Amino acid sequence: MAAHQPPASDLTVDLPADGQGNLGHAPAAETGTRFLGIFRLRDGVTSINFIVYLVAAALGICIFVFLNSSQGFVLGNIVHVPSSSLGDASGSLTFYDELVSVFAVWLWGIASDHFGRRAVYSSGFFVMAVGLAAFTLPTRLYPDLLLVRLVFAVGGAASSAMMTAVLADYAAEESRGKLAGLVGLVSGCGALLALFVLLRLPPKFGDGTHGLRVTFLITAGLSLAAAVLMWIGLQRPDRRSRQAPAHSSLDASPSMPASLSPASSSSAGSVVGRASSTDAMIETCANDDGEVKKSLVGLAKEGAQAGRDLRVLLGYAGSFLARGDTIILTLFLPLWVYRHYLDSGLCQAPGGVDDPDIKTHCREAYLKASVLSGVGQTFALVGAPLFGLAMDRFYRPFPILFAGLLGGVSYTLVFAQSTPSASIMFLYICLIGLAEIGLVVGSLSLVTASYVPVHVRGSVAGVSSLAGALGILINTKLGGTLFDSWVPTAPFFIMALGHAVFCVLAAVVVAVDFVKAKAIVAKQRGSVGGGGVVAVMRKEFEASPLHL
Repeated sequence: MAAHQPPASDLTVDLPADGQGNLGHAPAAETGTRFLGIFRLRDGVTSINFIVYLVAAALGICIFVFLNSSQGFVLGNIVHVPSSSLGDASGSLTFYDELVSVFAVWLWGIASDHFGRRAVYSSGFFVMAVGLAAFTLPTRLYPDLLLVRLVFAVGGAASSAMMTAVLADYAAEESRGKLAGLVGLVSGCGALLALFVLLRLPPKFGDGTHGLRVTFLITAGLSLAAAVLMWIGLQRPDRRSRQAPAHSSLDASPSMPASLSPASSSSAGSVVGRASSTDAMIETCANDDGEVKKSLVGLAKEGAQAGRDLRVLLGYAGSFLARGDTIILTLFLPLWVYRHYLDSGLCQAPGGVDDPDIKTHCREAYLKASVLSGVGQTFALVGAPLFGLAMDRFYRPFPILFAGLLGGVSYTLVFAQSTPSASIMFLYICLIGLAEIGLVVGSLSLVTASYVPVHVRGSVAGVSSLAGALGILINTKLGGTLFDSWVPTAPFFIMALGHAVFCVLAAVVVAVDFVKAKAIVAKQRGSVGGGGVVAVMRKEFEASPLHL
């Protein structure tokens, strides 16, 4: 029996047959490079381009971890901050760093849409090199060392924003989740490089002060070499891909079916109706070569407006939580372990939990904290490719919702623990590590997907990094305050609440998509099947354009 054909003015989204694209059209042949025979890259992106990008991702995280881990030694050995004030001094530097990063990541993202990813990525590593080379020179905390830390923060913000933006440019849609997982895995290896190589260098170069300065210069050299490598090895910008369209991407055209024009697609699919389209002229400017590009103000607006789309908003929220998870494993978990050992009389440290020599005075506590954090990071490394595969194979909100639920449950269980030395803590920390990497990979996949227009990817990446910086900023200050004034497990309670809110948002996305997919299946086939609905949810999630 012939299927009912709705009029052109009604919503019609043909379910694609095998071998066809998401909107019923035969897809263009995939001609992008195969990386390692597994991952598909976009047309024009070479394996060399992607390898250089992976090096940048690893070195960026490596440098961040090195600086944060060695900052206390610089404060104690070079600036001569008293041990009783080290915690406050180190926390203040990190706080102001993130405060600058909140604005810098967005500005760098906008700049990358205007000037290109290669220029911004390379500039970021160069600025970080300057900050690292100068970090051991000041002998005063304020304003000298603070200014140097802020210089580094500006460069670090560029690296953070570009890690997301370049992935959006390089990954073909079929491999986006797997490539995000690979980036997560490589980033974890960068952190291990800092912990097991760079942080062990100072004793090899003599006394503490001289060894620190030499190690910082070596790290600055790595950052400078990375800047040169980014400039040489990343893909050159394609002017055509950076041209700004004069109208919304959904404007009707003679070649566009009536059923997919803006008038009829305002409620189409799972996402098209989520964001109200302005359908207005976009601010543009032209350079001397006649290339039309959006103004910086227009790009900034679109990066923020992209969050009206629930897919992108979910990615922003995931980035916020993922960075908060990192603070928990690297800052508050060790602090809780040290506090427990000190309060229980198992060790003595003159400077308390902020004592820079805590690993000497409380060797057992240091080892316990290191093992717990290491186990969490190890499971994060293991989980990266698994979540990457899941993001490509399933409807994307499902894996990231699972990561949110996993994190919420594990943080609640840790909050209920009275002691960090219990054996069950290893299980809880493993779950937190998996949840952390699930949110990292998931948020990367959501904000770099093909539905994000190429001309605003840098802006979207900047806002995503901004959300991550806010996650660190809020969790550091609020968690630190409650750690001292309430209970040592208060930061875990904060993260449990954050994951609960995230799960509600993810559930809303799933519910909206389910209702719309159910209507589409009913209209196209006259009946609703569970499997059919999920298949449409997945197709529509990827295919529906993003309104700005």
